[in-house]
Amino acid sequence: MSELVTLSKTSPEFESYLLGTFSKDKRALPLQTLNVNSASETVTFRILPLKDILCPNPLTVCLMTFKVRSFLLVLTPLLLMLTKNIADGTLLDPLTSVIATVGVLFAFIAVNLRNDYMDHMKGVDRVLERSGSRAIQNGWVTAAQVKSYSSLFLALALLCSVPIVFAFPIVAAVIALSLVVGLWAQFKKQNSFKYQIGGELALFLMLGPLLTVGYQLAMGAHFDQESFWIGCVWGWLVLFVVHLRNFMNILPSAQAGFTNTVNWLGFDKSRRLIAFWWGAFLAFNLCYHLLFAGSYWGIYLTGVLAFVSVNFIYKLKNLSSSVGSELRAVFRSGFALFLITIGLWVFECLWYLLD
Repeated sequence: MSELVTLSKTSPEFESYLLGTFSKDKRALPLQTLNVNSASETVTFRILPLKDILCPNPLTVCLMTFKVRSFLLVLTPLLLMLTKNIADGTLLDPLTSVIATVGVLFAFIAVNLRNDYMDHMKGVDRVLERSGSRAIQNGWVTAAQVKSYSSLFLALALLCSVPIVFAFPIVAAVIALSLVVGLWAQFKKQNSFKYQIGGELALFLMLGPLLTVGYQLAMGAHFDQESFWIGCVWGWLVLFVVHLRNFMNILPSAQAGFTNTVNWLGFDKSRRLIAFWWGAFLAFNLCYHLLFAGSYWGIYLTGVLAFVSVNFIYKLKNLSSSVGSELRAVFRSGFALFLITIGLWVFECLWYLLD
């Protein structure tokens, strides 16, 4: 049997209900949040016994909570770097490469979980229905559990970094810089990078040049311009998806008072930003290939991606509303470009490995 409870931010029980620590045998599912991210915020919870929570099988819960699909954001650049170093003959220490791969994955999981925890507590995932893993909002896990999992995986990531730093001390500088950016981006109590104009720079750095350069050094290879270029091109592509997702949520984000580059620019200017961002990615990717990977793959990839971009640009140009099915269609079309790009890059990597 369920019951409804409405609490204000000033209530002493408010945080315990959000964290899920108010009871050991019940869960509080947030149904409605008003005046989010303000002193007058109120949340209406549906209180359910654990046995009444509609929960899928444990594997599905695990996959959803850890957002396994998002692992592409780190596994793709790692594959690009691995292929590059194998082809160049600069992969000097396979063991540290394996440890670095596991450590990066652990760090990514930690950041993902911390992000879901913060967005739940701040109200982002309670207001935006398509935001986050939904594991907390569905009552599959509590926010307190997600926070604990994040700390555990961060500790495991730091543990993995120890042998790498001993083997290659220069990696410590990259890890330290990544920690500084990550702490600023995810662990601030007030306004994280997601609520600041231009704050997407943190994602660009962590999933871009810091990731690729650090991985390059962890393999025992020396820093080179190509590893930096790969990171910048990949980071730029990641921000294309971020801007696209923020564009899909532009109206509810603005209504809730969440600020990012997209809703700061507004609907029309954001359309131009996304079109520019994709065009700039095609240009940067072509430059990278012409400089480091050869003209054949540069021209081939650019030609294919430009061809499949036509439908996306057409939909984006003719979009007339910030709500509705047309906006979701633009997002699906843009995300398909992201997946096609990954597919072509994986094909390119296999070509180099088998050549």
